[in-house]
Amino acid sequence: MNVDGQPTGPIVVLGSSGQTGRGVADMLEARGCVVRRASRRSQWMFDWDDERTWARVLTGVRRIYVVLPEQRFDWTGFLGAVSSSGIERVVILTARNPGASGDGIADGAEDAFAESSLDTTFVRPSWFSQNFIAGLFSRQLDATGELRLPVGDGKEPFIDYRDISNVAVHALLAKDSAPHSIEVSGPELLSFDQAVSIVGDVTGRELSYVPISLDEWRHDARRAGIPSPFVDALASLFQVIAEHRDEYLSPGVMEHTGSPPRSLRQTIADMTT
Repeated sequence: MNVDGQPTGPIVVLGSSGQTGRGVADMLEARGCVVRRASRRSQWMFDWDDERTWARVLTGVRRIYVVLPEQRFDWTGFLGAVSSSGIERVVILTARNPGASGDGIADGAEDAFAESSLDTTFVRPSWFSQNFIAGLFSRQLDATGELRLPVGDGKEPFIDYRDISNVAVHALLAKDSAPHSIEVSGPELLSFDQAVSIVGDVTGRELSYVPISLDEWRHDARRAGIPSPFVDALASLFQVIAEHRDEYLSPGVMEHTGSPPRSLRQTIADMTT
């Protein structure tokens, strides 16, 4: 991907306090770009539920990185605001299998932007490597030393979210139109048993993966207080892994940044040293 040195005007990063958003903002600023770090609690306040916060953030902007809201969203008003502000390029973090969760978040966004006239790139990652240390799986591992999931021996190419951010930056700064979608993954397919073993080996902890049924996991999740819509979405995503439908590598990181993606072992080592 042919990348500009520095585009004219500021670049908005929505979700700038999150994992990929913070990385995108940091990398852009390191390149000398002017960045508007937008979130509910930033100088550039942005709230998906309050359209009054949108215009100030979007005015004078030509490129924008979007981390999706946490629930299904009617994109009509936002698309109108983006179009009227003169934004020329949108890069959106969606998901590797946009419709797999069944919640309509990722696929709803992709459908809405695809029907618009905006120059849009969807970055579609696999599961984050950081989930094992500071994310979805870490609380259970920290509390019990076990990871109980309904994924059987299904494999996943876990990706470091720093690599996702790097791809997004290259798409934002591309001189020409970036690809319509970029699938990104880590460099290797790992079962959850293998992944947990790597985490234990790197951190010096005794950890284990315990395969359970989907019904058992739903019971555990509800007891842990996970909201029902999130339980349903995760259950659908876990089923994709259990059915071996996620067992393929995506070359997006190398193709669009020129650097190979980080392995799970490297990510865990980086986060724990």
